[in-house]
Amino acid sequence: MLLNVFLECILGCLLKIKKFLEYFLQIVGIFEKQANPNGVEDNVEALEQCDQAHEEEHMPYVPSELVGCPGNDSETLYHCYLIALQPDFSCDTKPHDILLARRARLEFDDETLTFELDVDRGKLKIRMNYIRQIKLTSEEVVLCQKFQVTLLRLLLDHNQKKLKEALSGLNRNSQRDVFDYLLIPSTGPHENPSIDWTCVSSVLFPQENMSDKHMDGCSNRVQGRYVHTIDGLICCCTLQNSLVVTPHDGIIYCTTGILDDLNSNSLLKRKSRGSITYKANFAKWHGITLCFEGEPFLSGQCLFTVQNYLLGCRNEKPKGSRKASVELPPELCKVMMSPISIGSVSSFAYAPSIIQRIESLLIAGNLKRMLMDDCKLNDMIPTIKVLEAITTENCQENFNLKLLATLGDSFLKYAASQQLFKRHQNHDIGPLTVDRINIISNKALCKLGCHKKIPVERCKRKSRQGGEMQSRLLRNFR
Repeated sequence: MLLNVFLECILGCLLKIKKFLEYFLQIVGIFEKQANPNGVEDNVEALEQCDQAHEEEHMPYVPSELVGCPGNDSETLYHCYLIALQPDFSCDTKPHDILLARRARLEFDDETLTFELDVDRGKLKIRMNYIRQIKLTSEEVVLCQKFQVTLLRLLLDHNQKKLKEALSGLNRNSQRDVFDYLLIPSTGPHENPSIDWTCVSSVLFPQENMSDKHMDGCSNRVQGRYVHTIDGLICCCTLQNSLVVTPHDGIIYCTTGILDDLNSNSLLKRKSRGSITYKANFAKWHGITLCFEGEPFLSGQCLFTVQNYLLGCRNEKPKGSRKASVELPPELCKVMMSPISIGSVSSFAYAPSIIQRIESLLIAGNLKRMLMDDCKLNDMIPTIKVLEAITTENCQENFNLKLLATLGDSFLKYAASQQLFKRHQNHDIGPLTVDRINIISNKALCKLGCHKKIPVERCKRKSRQGGEMQSRLLRNFR
């Protein structure tokens, strides 16, 4: 029974492959008349020319489900998905869940989409499932877009100038197609998540009257516990979960708390160099004089660096390697976003890789539906297998088309041989075999792909370090 199912599925695939090869069968005579005198060298040269033509003529494909033109409606209905992040390793700070909001519902094989990312300390399990529809006002949409662009641009570039350029481009995209989805921090249980509007509103900082701004549950509202920053006097409750930058070196930090027992007069212990006060250390190495000696320091760590966590060849960090905690004098800090926890920041550091996998699965699903209408068992072929079939080794992921190459070659040889022997029944096997080799050669397949405007590869070689993937995520805001 299982064998019959498998054979029926293969026959369905062969029907499409047979149609796909009709273009070649029309030019069999050309291949017969124009033999390849230079053998392998000419074939390689033709492939290079074809690859160059492909680079010039074909833009990277983005699934239409994630692209759209923003509207001007006062309210917009969004389909909401919960992206749950579950580390398969022990960690001090668990990444928070993310909500993906899209105006049209996405189409996947299953209601729940699961995959893994290869992060520095192990596997990060991603689970995405549909939640419900939500309505957002135009003001809420703009706020979510600003939050998304601000946080992702900071994570990708660590550059305030590029952030300003990206934010200035938000209004310019209202009349053209852009990546039309929202990535929003989530709060609440998995069964009934909601938008974390407190975190989203962190992008509005600084606000007027910052000295009067407090977090819920702050015990300092009456007596006040303020510290000096570049922005002015701010309550400690606002600083303990925020993104700050130290303008003297341009480094961005995630703050995690207040160090009550540490200030500028505390001793900084240095390996084999004795001890020195923080105040003296800043004066010696940075030429900065700390003025507010009694104010507690902030605890934090450097902003995360976004990587391509889909790669299967990433260099693992040495055991015990973690983000080092730093002590920051508040008077040297300029607040960029507040309040935002390090858990929310870390989850958005994984967002480019998550969106890349969602994009690739949507592309594979579209290709599956486009090419396999003749297969009665279409639903039995997992989309992940289609994705594997269009993923080259250059992508350097944990799977690629190499394992399916032998089966694919067999399909091509079968279909081409059947048509050639049917059309030229009186010809000898030798010449027909040569014709078949020419028809299914890499040179011919590449030419057909370019002629039919089919992308030759899903990934470019630039994806080794994830740079291509990262830049694509927000290129519409430039």
